[in-house]
Amino acid sequence: MLYSELHLKREALNCSFIIHRKPPCVINELGSFGPKGSLGKDQVLADIEDSIKRLKIDSVDILYIHAPDDSCPIKDTLEGVTAAHKKGLFKRFGLSNFTAKQVQEAYDVAEEHGYVKPSVYQGNYSPVARHLETMLFPTLRKLNMAFYAYSPLAGGFLTKTPEDLDAGKGRFDPKVLGGMYKNMYDKPTLREALGEWNAIAEKEGISKAELAYRWVGYNSALKAELGDAVIFGASKIGQIEPTANGLKKGDVSKEAAERIEKIWESVKAEAPVDNAGVNKVEKL
Repeated sequence: MLYSELHLKREALNCSFIIHRKPPCVINELGSFGPKGSLGKDQVLADIEDSIKRLKIDSVDILYIHAPDDSCPIKDTLEGVTAAHKKGLFKRFGLSNFTAKQVQEAYDVAEEHGYVKPSVYQGNYSPVARHLETMLFPTLRKLNMAFYAYSPLAGGFLTKTPEDLDAGKGRFDPKVLGGMYKNMYDKPTLREALGEWNAIAEKEGISKAELAYRWVGYNSALKAELGDAVIFGASKIGQIEPTANGLKKGDVSKEAAERIEKIWESVKAEAPVDNAGVNKVEKL
């Protein structure tokens, strides 16, 4: 995050950029998020203040807590978040990789103590990672929290071939992020589904990436009228325009949507929930 901030100077922000921010977070040797203690009230406030200085802006749109920290009481974290909000350092508060129970707890504590309440949740969601539809969405709807879908390509998995996985390409190199993405998606039923995914994309006459983006954007459980949105990224500038243009085309065909539904039924027993591993599927 620091590297990016040092390159996003005010002169580069004369365009209509909207910046979201997360406190520092690393992947430890077990593939989970840390470091411990980074969500204490003083640390949260100091971090966002430092971030604003590096960015040379007045505030960011959303301040996210990227994952819960069991070494810090949520009340302590929310106190720091609220202090930053009172200083005008961010506009909206979001959570990511929290369980439904943890989301409810954070919301209740914020309401009880007059802290800023979370209004958006950033979660792992794709055609092959849909457990949040039942595990989390009911809580978000009850609390009027919008859902922003990250990793709509399943970390790039839906654009890969089994040969790519064997070669450890991209995030599927076991040395990348502690092997997190390989451990999440490189499983028998998910591998088998890649053939059907490719066949659907060919039948639709679109790329495998566009198929995923359009399904998440228009055929999934996301609801634009509730503020839900899709997050997409790019490793090069030339990828942004075709992705945006593809999303403008709207939903995929009824046949494609039905086939994608069957893919989910075939993989959900092995499908991951989120990147942090805080949500576990005990019984499907």
